[in-house]
Amino acid sequence: MKKVEKSKSHFFIKFFFSIIILLFIIFLYGYYIEPYNLKVNEIPIYNKKLNSDYNGLKIAHFSDIHYGRTINNEEQLKKIVKEINKLNPDIIIFTGDLFDSKKEAQANEKLITKYFQQINAKLAKYAIIGDYDSKYLSIYNSILENSSFKLLNNASTLIYYKSSTPLNIIGLTDTNNLNELYTNDYFNITLIHEPDLIEKVDNTNLVFAGHSLGGQIKIPFIGGIRKIDGAEKYYEAHYKINNKDLYISSGLGTQDINFRFLNTPSLNLYRLYKS
Repeated sequence: MKKVEKSKSHFFIKFFFSIIILLFIIFLYGYYIEPYNLKVNEIPIYNKKLNSDYNGLKIAHFSDIHYGRTINNEEQLKKIVKEINKLNPDIIIFTGDLFDSKKEAQANEKLITKYFQQINAKLAKYAIIGDYDSKYLSIYNSILENSSFKLLNNASTLIYYKSSTPLNIIGLTDTNNLNELYTNDYFNITLIHEPDLIEKVDNTNLVFAGHSLGGQIKIPFIGGIRKIDGAEKYYEAHYKINNKDLYISSGLGTQDINFRFLNTPSLNLYRLYKS
């Protein structure tokens, strides 16, 4: 009987220390390794309302750098720019949250401008305002202006590609004056920072968002567990909502905690096709 109890005791001790070691390995991986990796997702998008002249149009999407946290040096910026340019995109979109704080923005404006200037698009580069960007808006505006990014702040713009019929690109900061931005029969592509905002947008065909960081920490069979304001309902990579496609970038950086798990920082390359 004593041998059985001793055997059980040894089992539970080994089990306990195995769990501790596993958690320690997960911590090391999520803190020191995964936040510093980078993957590229290539995603075809099919939509019957798209003009066939736009077949094959390439849109590169990046978001949520939060410079000053896990992204905090020139080598990382070089890598991001290199990967974007390798995609040879027609259009580039940045869906907000460039710096992690106003202090980082003030200290690194020139550095970020230098690398944003090196990002190349055949047709155009667009950006919108994230919740963090509003804290250093004048610096953000200066960086975008000096690197040929067009800021869409509750504004729309038309872009042409092998067609006399344009695409309408809309960048939303809030949902005021929506009717003025969607009064046309064009194919509407909407850029929003917080994905939950999609429920207030009706007249669009395609939506790109950021902010959620994909839940930042993922658990198998459960998904992202870190839901933040503005991305509590929609935080995964893709949703179909009332005939609208919502694609959410999982971002490049980290927010609040320098940790990612099963959720590698990423760039998205979308290719548009008429279905």
